[in-house]
Amino acid sequence: MPIILKTARLRLRPLAAKDLLRLHALNNDPFVVNAIYDGKAPSWADTQARLNKSLADWDMCGFGPFAVFARNSDKGEGSFLGQRGLLLLPASEDLELSACFSQAASGKEYAAEAGCAVLNFAFKGLGTPRVLCFVRPENQRSLRSVGKMGFRQIGDRRFGDLLRRCFEVRPRDLNRAIAERPDFAPIPFSQGIGDDRGYNGL
Repeated sequence: MPIILKTARLRLRPLAAKDLLRLHALNNDPFVVNAIYDGKAPSWADTQARLNKSLADWDMCGFGPFAVFARNSDKGEGSFLGQRGLLLLPASEDLELSACFSQAASGKEYAAEAGCAVLNFAFKGLGTPRVLCFVRPENQRSLRSVGKMGFRQIGDRRFGDLLRRCFEVRPRDLNRAIAERPDFAPIPFSQGIGDDRGYNGL
């Protein structure tokens, strides 16, 4: 049964095979192409490969990327905003928080709000002691966003020729951030397709 995460404004569920079209549209949003793919739009094959990897992560690890929707519909899923999720860093036991949101969703703090829900799942559902994220030094939007989730910079890391700021968040940091922004508070997460009844099963 899939994990359903919710906040006051958002609903998150694991990415699924049916998301291929919306995921490809997201990956080819010019805002995303410039921010994540260095100006080169992914092909259909690229999108399919990334989706296959996401589905495999959920099957093997019990976590991965979530599709993020606005809770603006009484029936079915609301507007698709982007994706937010967890990745296992290679040769490590650390989890990384990932994000990809459309330009239409930018400027509304959806990324930070969804991030708080995913981090809450990581700490309470998976029992991980910390989560990392990596941000380009020039990406001021993301640098502001990570602070709203309680992340603290712990250094820099190179990925090939690319330098990234490395941030860490632990449960106490997330709790402090949510206390400062209670509108980001996650609703206790639930399991089951179509189950919008929050319950604390942990």
